[in-house]
Amino acid sequence: MEFRILGTLEVWTGDGRRVPSEGSRQERLLAALLLNADSSVPVARLVDAVWDERPPATATRQVRNLAGVLRRRFAEADPAAPPVLLTDGHGYRITLTGHRLDARAFTDRLALARREAAAGRTGPAVDGLRAALALWRGPALDGLAVDADAPGAVALDELRLTAWEECLDLELSLGRHRAAVPELTALVADHPLRERFTGQLMRALHGSGRTPEGLAAYRRFAARLAEDLGLDPGPDLRALHQELLATEPARPRTAPPGAARAGQPQPSAPESGPGPTAPAPSAPPPPAPAQLPPALATFVGRERELRALDCLLTPPATDGTGTTRTTGPTGTTGPTGPTSTPGTTGTTGPATAVCTVSGPAGVGKTTLTVDWAHRARDRFPDGQLYADLHGYSADAPLAPHTVLARFLRALGVPGDRIPASPDEAAALYRSLLADRRLLVVLDNARDAEQVRPLLPGAPGCRTVITSRTRLDGLTVRNGARPLVLDVLPAHQALELLARIVGEHRTRAEPRAAAELTAACGRLPLALAITASRLAVSPDRSLTDHAAGLLDAEHRLSAFQIEGDAGSAVRAAFDLSYRSLPAEARALLRLLTLLPAVGIDADAAAALTGAPPAAVRPVLDRLATAHLLTVEEGDRYRLNDLLHLYAAERCSVETTAAERRAALERLGSWYLHRGRSPAFLPAPPAADHPPEPAGHHRGGLHLDGWVEVDRLATAAADAARAPDPPTPEPGRPQRPTGAPTPT
Repeated sequence: MEFRILGTLEVWTGDGRRVPSEGSRQERLLAALLLNADSSVPVARLVDAVWDERPPATATRQVRNLAGVLRRRFAEADPAAPPVLLTDGHGYRITLTGHRLDARAFTDRLALARREAAAGRTGPAVDGLRAALALWRGPALDGLAVDADAPGAVALDELRLTAWEECLDLELSLGRHRAAVPELTALVADHPLRERFTGQLMRALHGSGRTPEGLAAYRRFAARLAEDLGLDPGPDLRALHQELLATEPARPRTAPPGAARAGQPQPSAPESGPGPTAPAPSAPPPPAPAQLPPALATFVGRERELRALDCLLTPPATDGTGTTRTTGPTGTTGPTGPTSTPGTTGTTGPATAVCTVSGPAGVGKTTLTVDWAHRARDRFPDGQLYADLHGYSADAPLAPHTVLARFLRALGVPGDRIPASPDEAAALYRSLLADRRLLVVLDNARDAEQVRPLLPGAPGCRTVITSRTRLDGLTVRNGARPLVLDVLPAHQALELLARIVGEHRTRAEPRAAAELTAACGRLPLALAITASRLAVSPDRSLTDHAAGLLDAEHRLSAFQIEGDAGSAVRAAFDLSYRSLPAEARALLRLLTLLPAVGIDADAAAALTGAPPAAVRPVLDRLATAHLLTVEEGDRYRLNDLLHLYAAERCSVETTAAERRAALERLGSWYLHRGRSPAFLPAPPAADHPPEPAGHHRGGLHLDGWVEVDRLATAAADAARAPDPPTPEPGRPQRPTGAPTPT
């Protein structure tokens, strides 16, 4: 569920429905808990929050009743959502595990933007601050009286204004004076005693050539401050005032046509000796952009994919005889011919301008693309532009205009000359690239619409886009060539492990090394995390580490790095999962009730209870997002690590009754069609202790495995029997030869 307090108090379900309000006391209780999310709030403090003063004698009991009503309200609105309101000691606690609070998202984005600013990355810092400020819809808890916890709401409002000030400071440092004037004028009117806003307005007006108006803004502020508080402006603002008095506004580099008028004094030319006056030196052109992030030294393999990128994107070169030869950045050359490069989908003919690289989270899309781009750098003498579009990120996806502004600045356009209109900015961007040979890398794209305004129109430019989803729209409308990444082959997975931990260790324990790569699902992200943990523990054997990954229930927890939660495999999968619509998330969870083998659309429909025609588009959506793999025979399969992740979500978000009902539907479907499923689960070991009710093992209740196995065996025998005996009235008869259930 999503809770919003940056404005009016609102509650939304995961599928986009607003939960209606049911009384001011409930809202005040919820507000007090959300202002202290993930912390226990004592009942006595909640009493003060619900009643401003003189609470009734039954206040404690009423608070507990209100908490119970809130629980029921949330459960009825979104039954699949994890619990949110918990009893905690002598109070209550809102947990944000599996939920979202806009105030928490705001502080997270603000912290990230401040780190970018501290590192000198002004553009990304501004983008992050704008994304954080965009979460606000008005004052915190607007319209709701929360006197007892007013400091929490006031603190949020103050943090918003501080973030606004920091954002405008950075934008002014980028030369965006004219664009900032309207916003600052409104902020000064709303907060007339906030000195920093007045100083920013003065600088913006001065930088726009409107110094007299900047001085007038100072006089208004000083008069208001003296009248209301009897104070003078602070030393920083007074110093800025003196600076504006002593300087002239910045003049344009060239006078517009008609600027010299009769009767107006003209600046005299500097004295010089005989001969013509030398022209003023022009500013040097900006350097070619080189924005690629560093390539990883641990990159291994992917030879077929590198060759595919060479063939798809490298412009053809001609030798001295006029023969066209394909010169790949990986060093391969040869005359063009009708054969296609391995790893591509028939890449004959001229190079394409756009390539999409897609695959599941953690498969190495960015690593491959950046490595290839560095190898191909000399093919693009006018530079390389790079942007992380944050399509799948804790931050909001970047708007195309934000990226266009960043690219235009890199191409030498001053900040105050970047068009405010997205269409005009895109047109200027394409115009600047018209005669250039430049590479554009758009990383982590959300969808085709985010990417299209960023595509150059020049024949000498090339664009590579990475995404967790297939951008089929770019293939259809923009002629993009798709390149799909899968997990590493076994030998390349071993090579990556050896590259990080040392080849001497993998040679000493070859079997354990193979077990490690298998436990990691040959997913590069999981392999890199596992290898890095082994690299810092040289005395730990690979065998011991592999044994620790045998526990499937806790395996995903091993694929994370202390202090870097964003690099964890579970976190990467979670971003993909949360981007899905509700019906796709529900189906993905139910598929984990089966082993990690293929299932067709009809069986998936039986599992969900929906018609096959309704389930096929959902399966295709999961396959497009690379959360399912499509196999021969129109079958779909979850890979091992995604199966573990989705099983975790199933245990939390799908009730035991829903799981059992799904298994019963599937078993009945197999039985009535006389078909045997593509899996027969291994029976539990005889010495395995009984598991508690509700416990999962491999995605299924243990007794569910037994039941499905019995139904599958009965269905297979029934299919082989030409004339099954007629069952007795009211009692089904087992097929001949079916084993007795245990």
